[in-house]
Amino acid sequence: MTLSHVSTRIGALVGAALTTSVLLFAAPQAHAAAPYYKAELAAPATAQKQLLRGVFVNCDGANCRAPRTGTAPKNMCITISKQLGEVTAFSAGNRVFDATEIAACNQKTKARIAKN
Repeated sequence: MTLSHVSTRIGALVGAALTTSVLLFAAPQAHAAAPYYKAELAAPATAQKQLLRGVFVNCDGANCRAPRTGTAPKNMCITISKQLGEVTAFSAGNRVFDATEIAACNQKTKARIAKN
């Protein structure tokens, strides 16, 4: 085996190690930041960024977005409704909530407002 063969093999090994490290560390971080939960509120949110259920929910007016978390979509919808205001539309990934599910999200908010 010549020195050029050894050099080529070491270069290939280093390239494979770099590719693996990028796939293991950078790719999951980029995926985690992508919006998974999307909510539209009846009124603009008072805060642009709020920590809810372990992720930051970012709002631009009445449109709010958040990356995926371990919580169930229904629970995230309820939390957004409680903390940010009445939800008029909600989706989690490809799942779009229907009117009945959105009403269930907002029920907790209306009960809390009625008690105050």
